[in-house]
Amino acid sequence: MSVDHSVFEEFSSQAEKRHKTLFTYANDWLSVASKLAAEGGDPADVYALWQSISLLKEVDVITLPSDFVDELIAKQYAVDKEGLLTMFRELGSQLSGILKIAAKNLHELEKLATDFIALLPIKQFKVLLPDEPGGRVEIDVVGAGRKIESTQCTLEFLSAILNGYGYDVTKHEMNVGTISIWAFKRNTV
Repeated sequence: MSVDHSVFEEFSSQAEKRHKTLFTYANDWLSVASKLAAEGGDPADVYALWQSISLLKEVDVITLPSDFVDELIAKQYAVDKEGLLTMFRELGSQLSGILKIAAKNLHELEKLATDFIALLPIKQFKVLLPDEPGGRVEIDVVGAGRKIESTQCTLEFLSAILNGYGYDVTKHEMNVGTISIWAFKRNTV
């Protein structure tokens, strides 16, 4: 069996950093890899999941059932709609800085969202980029809440993220669980 030299060097370096023999370290990883492969896992999926988990650790996420979150949002929305929407805008603004570390542009953000699909209560996140520079961008989200209140909060959140990436939302359409947003890149001249 042969291994690419650069892969071998990096693997050896990681074993040394963890004060393990190359034999022990390789067996640990091969054991995990064989279990994942037996269950249909793919190396690219495992790496994407690892990136997602690393990003989630940065924002200190708590995972809750989506029905519970939808109900909680609906109750708060009834009491203080504007306050709640402001909270979602602020959250989107704060997270856009962290997201830009992992995804420098909207194309990379779409890939990141696709990698996160298994961890988020959304079914689809699609970015349609313009053919010409400065053209209109369209973002379509499916599974953005099971109530209109949570869908509107998601719209505010996404609009703030787009704003953090330098886009102004010019139009949107929203129904329970679905959002379409159209935006233009701001001139930075």
